[in-house]
Amino acid sequence: MQNLSHPHDTERLLSVSAVLRILNIPRHRLIYLFESKRLKAEDFLTLDNGHRVFRQSDLEKIKKALFEVSHK
Repeated sequence: MQNLSHPHDTERLLSVSAVLRILNIPRHRLIYLFESKRLKAEDFLTLDNGHRVFRQSDLEKIKKALFEVSHK
């Protein structure tokens, strides 16, 4: 049985381009969410090379922020 105390260890990581494709949004919409502080960079993983990666569970946070912006 897997150790469930660290679900992020087994969760698949997604690149920015994968997130954009899954959510079917342009890059500038995701950038806007970070620049407007609707999403906080420190809440998401950043690789040593500076690339931001996302967990599957992060998609829900992004969807929620997109919804809030669109219904403003």
